Amino acid sequence: MPKAGEVVKLKSGGPDLVINYVFSENEGIKEKGAAMKGFVAGDCICEWQMQIGEDKFKTKRESFKAAMLMYLDGTPLPTSEGGGDDDDDW
Repeated sequence: MPKAGEVVKLKSGGPDLVINYVFSENEGIKEKGAAMKGFVAGDCICEWQMQIGEDKFKTKRESFKAAMLMYLDGTPLPTSEGGGDDDDDW
């Protein structure tokens, strides 16, 4: 299971993302809202910095399916549903 603070990337590329929150099996408010959007335990809320000017940055935050993410060494994140993507990582 991924952990808050770990650095990951989208499999499709892009900036480094810091895991801010990992959805769990419990019935918290975040989990209920996430479940309504199709997210499950192990999926993550990530943050990254986006440069919007020469010396200005904006923090962006978004939820991602674990199957869309990988660690910086290329290892895919574990998923609670055995994948969810079509490339048979697990």
